[in-house]
Amino acid sequence: MNDIVVDGNHSPVVYGIGVNVNTGDVFPSSFTHKGPAEELRSARTFTGGQMAEIYDSSRGLIKIGPCSWSPNLDIGFWLSQEDDTILKYLSTSPLAEPPHFVQHMKTTIQFLLEHPSSDSLFPGGQPQLYHRSERGDWERAA
Repeated sequence: MNDIVVDGNHSPVVYGIGVNVNTGDVFPSSFTHKGPAEELRSARTFTGGQMAEIYDSSRGLIKIGPCSWSPNLDIGFWLSQEDDTILKYLSTSPLAEPPHFVQHMKTTIQFLLEHPSSDSLFPGGQPQLYHRSERGDWERAA
């Protein structure tokens, strides 16, 4: 139901959805802000970690649990590649990626280069916690 074929290539009709929690209505949506610690969450997935449910609705907290990856300075190679090359080799579906895919990959790789070990991101093995400020922004919880 979410498939369109253009020039023989399958792509999603809609990349993101929103849900009105009061009515249950579903509608196409895009999200310019991806939540707190997007680079960390991306790095976890990029390095083979599992996607995880991180939002605790009962407490209004985002909890990013400790994860780890091995230093891999060889990934810096990708930052010097053409966008088409990154798209071709780092995507499972290069003909269907949204426009921001390549930039997202570059940002994730840069984050991994700046943090070759995740140990400093989780002092004492503790998760990172975020909550909404009074202004509605996500901020790191103490």
